[in-house]
Formats: sequence, C-alpha cells, structure tokens
Amino acid sequence: MAQQIFKGIGSGSGFAIAPAVIVHRGELAIPHIELPSIKILSEVLRFHNALKKTREQLQLIRSSIAKAMGEDAAVVIEAQLLVLGDPGCIEETERLIKSRKINAEYAFDTVINGTIEALLASDDKVFQERAHDFHDIRRRLLVNLMGLKQQVLSNPDHEAILVIDNLAPSETAHLFGSNFVGLITETGSFTSHISIMSRTMDLPAVLGIEGITELVPDNAEIIADSMLGQAVIEPEKEVIEEYSSKKKIYERRRAFVMKSVDKPAITPDNTKVVVAANMELPEEVYLAEHFGAAGIGLFRTELLFIQREDLPSEDEQFEVYKKIAKQITPHSAIIRTFDIGGDKLGTLFEHHFERNPFLGFRAIRIGLVYPEILKTQLRAILRASAFGNLKIIFPMISLVEEMTMAREIVEEIKKELTDKRIPFDSSIQVGAMIEVPSAAILSRELAHLCDFFSIGTNDLIQYTLAADRGNAHVAHIYQTFQPAVLKLIKFTIDSAHLAGIWVGVCGEIAGEVMAVPLLLGMDLDEFSTVPARVPIVKTIIRAIPKQKARQIAEQVIRFSTQDEVISFLNKELANLLPPEFIEGNDL
Repeated sequence: MAQQIFKGIGSGSGFAIAPAVIVHRGELAIPHIELPSIKILSEVLRFHNALKKTREQLQLIRSSIAKAMGEDAAVVIEAQLLVLGDPGCIEETERLIKSRKINAEYAFDTVINGTIEALLASDDKVFQERAHDFHDIRRRLLVNLMGLKQQVLSNPDHEAILVIDNLAPSETAHLFGSNFVGLITETGSFTSHISIMSRTMDLPAVLGIEGITELVPDNAEIIADSMLGQAVIEPEKEVIEEYSSKKKIYERRRAFVMKSVDKPAITPDNTKVVVAANMELPEEVYLAEHFGAAGIGLFRTELLFIQREDLPSEDEQFEVYKKIAKQITPHSAIIRTFDIGGDKLGTLFEHHFERNPFLGFRAIRIGLVYPEILKTQLRAILRASAFGNLKIIFPMISLVEEMTMAREIVEEIKKELTDKRIPFDSSIQVGAMIEVPSAAILSRELAHLCDFFSIGTNDLIQYTLAADRGNAHVAHIYQTFQPAVLKLIKFTIDSAHLAGIWVGVCGEIAGEVMAVPLLLGMDLDEFSTVPARVPIVKTIIRAIPKQKARQIAEQVIRFSTQDEVISFLNKELANLLPPEFIEGNDL
C-alpha cells in the first residue's frame, strides 16, 4: 500500500508512530415489538432495570477515571449519569411504552434519537459534537436492554494507535495504562469530549477523518500528527525518519516548556502578568491546573443553553458556577453570559430565522430584550460568587448603552439578593468583551462602565476585516496579524489603563508564539488560551524583557501589512527565545 495522508483535527499533543489497531462497530438492529396490555407494566420495569444496570456500569467507569486522572476528569461521566437520570427522557420513554404499547428498546431509541437529531441540526459544530456523547448512552442502554455483551476495547500487547469511529467518554477509561500511544477517529472536534480527554492524557490524536476505519488496514504502520492534524498511512521510509526526528525535537521542547508549569509568568525585568485558561466544560478545570494556569480567563456558558426543551434553571446554573468557583480557588474565573443566537435557545425562538445570525439577534442583545433569561443567569453567577472569586463578562457589546443597561441589571440583581439575605460577592468585577470594532473604538467610554476588558480577537478579526474565517474564498483576508486589528487591540489596552482597569485577551492570538511578545509589549495584563498552551506562553514571557517587548510592539504598529509583521517577528524571536524552544525552526 502506497503512502496516504488524511487531514483531520489535531488534539492531544505531539506525534505517535505505531501499527494501527482498527475497531469496527456495526449499528444495532432495534426491534419494534407491539405488546399486549398485560405486559406493559413489566416492560416499564425492564426499562428501569436496564437504567439501573447502565448507571452502575458508568459509576464503575467514573471511579476508574477518577483514580487515574482525578475527580475533575471524571465529571465527563457525571454528565452522562445526568442524562440517564433526566426525568424528561425517562418519562417520555415510559409514555411511549404505555401509549403505543411498544417495547422499551424502540421507545427509548425514539426518544434519545430526537435529542441527537436536535443537536446535529445545530449550525454550531461544538453542539453537533455533543450528539456523539449521547450515542454512548444510547448504545450502552440498548445493549443492556437487549441482553448483549458490552464491547470492551482490548489492550494490545504492543504499542499501537487506536483507529475507531468514535471513542465514547465511558470508553476512555480503557486507554489508561494501555499500550495505545495514539488515537485516530472518524468523528470529533477540538471541543468534543474525545478531544478534552486526549489533551488531558497528553495522547496524540487526530479526529474527524471520515471513513478512516475502512481506509486503514489492520496493523498498518501509521503516524498520528496532532500538530498538523493529519494521519499518515504506511509512511515512506524518509517520512518515518523525518517524524522520528520531529518527535524527539517535540519531546525535548515540551520537556523544556513544562518546566514553566509551576513558575510565575514574570519577565526577566520583573514584570508580572497573568496566564489563564479558556474552557467551556467544568471538567476542563483539571486541565487548567495541570498546565499551570492562573485561573480561568474565559468560561463559555453556551453548552448550558443549547438545544433544550426549556432554559436551564437558576439552580442548575448555580451548581455549575459554584463548582468552578470552588475548584479554581485561590484563582479567579471569568464567566461569560450566554453568547448564542436565538436559533440555539431551544423552543423559545422556534420560528426565529436570520440570514446573517453573526450580525443579528444574539448574545447580550437577546439578554437585554428578554432580561429574565439574563437575570436568571446573573443570579446564579452572583450566588456562586460567595464560594470563590468569580467575574462576569458580557459578550458582543457594541454600544455604550448596552453596557449601561447590563450594569443596571447586575445592580438590580444585587439588591434583590441583598433584600433576601442571600450571600454573594458584593464587589464582583463586571467586564465587557471587546470583539466588535465599535466597542474597541468606544473603549475609552466603555472603560468607565467596566472593571476590566477581555478582547475576543477571533471575532474582532472577522468583524474588522469583514471576513469569515470558515469561508475558503475569503480566508486569506482573515489575518491574525493584520495591523488594522493590532491597532484596535493597542487602543483598547491603552483605553483600559487610562481608566485604571485591567485588560486581557481570550482569543486564539493569546496562545500564538509570535503574538505573545507583541501583546506583552502592548502592556496586556492577562493572556487566556487553551490549557495546553499555557506553559508555552509562560516560557516566552519568562524569556523576554518587558522593555524589549515594548520596542517590538512599537515597531510592529508602524507596519501596514501582515507579511511585514510576521517577517519582523520571526527575525526578532529567533534571537530572543531559548534555543531549546525554537529547535526545528517551528515558531
């Protein structure tokens, strides 16, 4: 077989070179049986017995994950246990068994497939990914109902790369202590549970290669490249030699940057900054701690709202935020209020349609028109602030009036809680996301209404340059280092400091090697990036004096094209960063 290269989504870390172990799984054939009335009650009982058995299996898996990786990592299984205990799912299954007089397998499959289809219908890939997590619950419960044996991943007797359609959260426990050194799947994205677990385990993974289980022969030599997000099947001799060299360089560089995990982010001339982590699932707090993050610079709350029959309750949200507050102590966590459009809020906007939702009715705009949704979330955050250092940030602020109204709602909720003698942090910080050009331009005015700013560069870039980075026709216009964007960032930082407030960046640029000295030189106070890049950012900060970084920023801001910026930064960093960091010329 000739060498083949398949592109996917890189996750985990590094490279793996080993023979492939292919796992093929067929779809379950679900019987449709009409039952006599006399058997209906026993069928409902059979359904509850299967629920109990499935719950017991997941509890054992949860214990295995907690033992291997800690309690925080085991939360992924707790999410599945919550699905199993969902009264809506259980009651609807019972109703179908009784009303249609059908078997439990068919009834449950009908109910859970409805949820899966709703998630897949979302326009957001993050939410589409959650459908795969529900497949694990579906398959496990159906196998128990049908009296089949649960499929268990066998541990190979040699180092191998697992090639599988989808690795369910409950199956990850089988990878701990196994000989699997890499993972390739047909499904998955950077925000999926597979991706989170592969990053937690530092397992090189390439996700989302459609049909890969049918394309790779068993025991074929394979390379999992998590850096480029590609799988190389039956690599040529020269390619194996190249990757073997890359693997050694990566491992040396990783060992070098991991020395910064437990060290503060302080420049050689004694300027201290904060390096925090972005996340959207409570179980990712473990990753923040593992990689040495000084808190959570952005916690996205959208997954609490997506594709539900109803909105999440105050208590449901409170428990999530409370857990984060307690886990992240003594550091802080910035909770962003929901940043989604009306099409994602369940049945509330069932008939809502917009031709351009990214410029439409979303985020804070919904919260101000339907304040009860926003108030429920703010009450939950404020209540949780009594258990740790939480901060509130509002997304997609484009007008001063919006921030004024949002602050007024916060003060209203504070008074309400005070009157009811419910404890909360009365001095909780409230900030604005700077991700719309108007917000950057108005940052001097907005700063007087905020305790801090967080610059969301991903959206700021696309809104400033009018270029959707997901559109191949204009992707070349979406430029991270475009001077127009850099000038907006610099102006926002200066505006914040002029008003005496701090400012962070939570977009992808915060973890870019070339961007770190540039942002440091612009006097940025906080970098917030994906957990795995935290030690990289800290290593760069610890290597470059603040005064030198300022000189770099002053020069860059004079350029007019991205090419000029990148060329200049490459030359500067080649002389500034430690040789262990730039070995292999990979910035």
